[in-house]
Amino acid sequence: MAKKLKQLILRVEKFLSDYDAQAGGKENARQDLIGLLSYTERWLLYFQHERLIHLIVTVLFALAALIVFGVFVVVQSLYILILEGLILVLLVPYIFHYFNLENGVQRLYDLVDELIKRKEQ
Repeated sequence: MAKKLKQLILRVEKFLSDYDAQAGGKENARQDLIGLLSYTERWLLYFQHERLIHLIVTVLFALAALIVFGVFVVVQSLYILILEGLILVLLVPYIFHYFNLENGVQRLYDLVDELIKRKEQ
């Protein structure tokens, strides 16, 4: 899904630069803009849903890491420390993935606003 998000961002950025450079007033370009806006808004809903799911999972893994660390402090068992390491191995990439997803969705919000501005002109 991250790959799709990047592709969509690049597609909209390229369209906006082309639209501004040459085709701003043509009716065919306006129809393309309306179609791309509809397509982007539809995909934005999917990305928002994925962002929410990833936020929930990331928070749950972070809570699990804190709880397991608290258990390790009390029990001081090597097995608990290994479990903590396994949770962190999953948590760290998840944090990076969520960070990239969040930034991509925020960038898509800005691009949708730009598309709407061009549509209203």
